[in-house]
Amino acid sequence: MKITFLITNILLVLFILIIVLNFLGLIMLGIVEGPSMEPLFQTGDLVIIVKSNNIDVGDIIVFKKKIGNGYIIHRVISVNTRNGTSYYVTKGDNNPLPDYQEFEALGIPQERVVGKVLEVNGIPVKIPMIGYLSLILRRVFSI
Repeated sequence: MKITFLITNILLVLFILIIVLNFLGLIMLGIVEGPSMEPLFQTGDLVIIVKSNNIDVGDIIVFKKKIGNGYIIHRVISVNTRNGTSYYVTKGDNNPLPDYQEFEALGIPQERVVGKVLEVNGIPVKIPMIGYLSLILRRVFSI
């Protein structure tokens, strides 16, 4: 009984900490929508996004779509540099091809990258299914 109480309180403190860090702009929260990163991420998973200038092959980044509003969460499979600008070749783990339609020149330019998914010991941090409420509200109210 005490262990359940302790775990519940730790999770509550972590959740509050995540919300505060998000509010302060130190991290961002993202909600996965679609099958492109399955089986790692499922629709409704909440991910923590951190700003980073150190992006390598294998990192999962979040970047702004080339056209329209919205973001894409995909893995970096190659990094190219031209005139001091980094370009990231990205691909969803569950997609057969890289994101060619989103590329400019040699890939996704650094300026469109919002950040990368937080990892602990090489494992992406996610909270399964918690983002479903947001997805439902977005559809109902066309947010």
